[in-house]
Amino acid sequence: MLFLLSFFSFLIIFFILNKLALQINLVDKPSLRKIHEGKIPLIGGLIIYFNTLLFLQFLNVSNDLTWVIYSTIIIIIVSTIDDAKELGVNFRLISQLICSLIIIGYGITITNLGAFMDAAFITTGYFSVLFTVLCVMGLTNSFNFIDGLDGLCSSQVFISLFSIISFLHFNDKLILFEDLNLILFFCLNILFFIVLNLSKKFKIFLGDSGSLFLGFFVSWLLIIISQNYENLFHPVLTVWCVTIPVFEFFSVITRRSILGLSPFKSDRRHLHHILVDLGFSNLKVLFFFIIISISFNFIGFFTFFIFGPAPSLLFYLLLMFGYIFSSVLFMKYKNLFR
Repeated sequence: MLFLLSFFSFLIIFFILNKLALQINLVDKPSLRKIHEGKIPLIGGLIIYFNTLLFLQFLNVSNDLTWVIYSTIIIIIVSTIDDAKELGVNFRLISQLICSLIIIGYGITITNLGAFMDAAFITTGYFSVLFTVLCVMGLTNSFNFIDGLDGLCSSQVFISLFSIISFLHFNDKLILFEDLNLILFFCLNILFFIVLNLSKKFKIFLGDSGSLFLGFFVSWLLIIISQNYENLFHPVLTVWCVTIPVFEFFSVITRRSILGLSPFKSDRRHLHHILVDLGFSNLKVLFFFIIISISFNFIGFFTFFIFGPAPSLLFYLLLMFGYIFSSVLFMKYKNLFR
């Protein structure tokens, strides 16, 4: 019943914000880098966030995740203004840093990296705060980096959440996860958004407010379940929940570095842009990333399950290097380094 009500509230918030977006210039306009038609409201993330706030008290959410969601309002406000007024990347990064430090001050940090090969836990020690901030901001912006194709960022967030639930289920620990209702609620709202995002008449985009909010939420969720839940989720499994966002993040940075460009300079050198420019349809590219993302995530999980955390982590690093190397070779083959 609760999830059914969330559908109607999602639609109500959509129609309210859809009208407001046009009035305050919260829209994405076509350009050389953006090939969509017309002005598209950048309200997808706002709808998901406000709908979550509306039902938060009914979902039995843990104090840790409640704190994360309320703290994220800073990112939502700054990135929404940025969507409308183009403040620049520095303001977005500062808002992420402030939110991260607030949550760290509450008491959530990465304190250990797990046990490997029957050895003691590897701890982060004095570097826990710095390491946590780097991980959160890196992963948050990884999701923002891939938000350049209809349904891509939102589907990757959905796959990450689905992977978390699946990994817990296969380990017979899902029953111990007290925030399951919230994750299912998020998944449902993301599906609502994807339907609108892929439509023509009611098309909306996540906006930076949406991609950063969802990336920030996934980042802290992975930290919480691997650090604050006792023996629930090994830290190595967290990286296998976010393969494509992380692989694409480092892949784009590598390709831009080869060209001597800033890592945060927007362009159409993302792999999804390249595939579309080569003639593949948006849906084909979207399904390509969905398939390889699910495949990578679950190959990683079974590697962890069969061989243990150390071989699994090594395989993750090798797979990432292979992905980056292949993307560079692909661009050179297509003569796209210019």
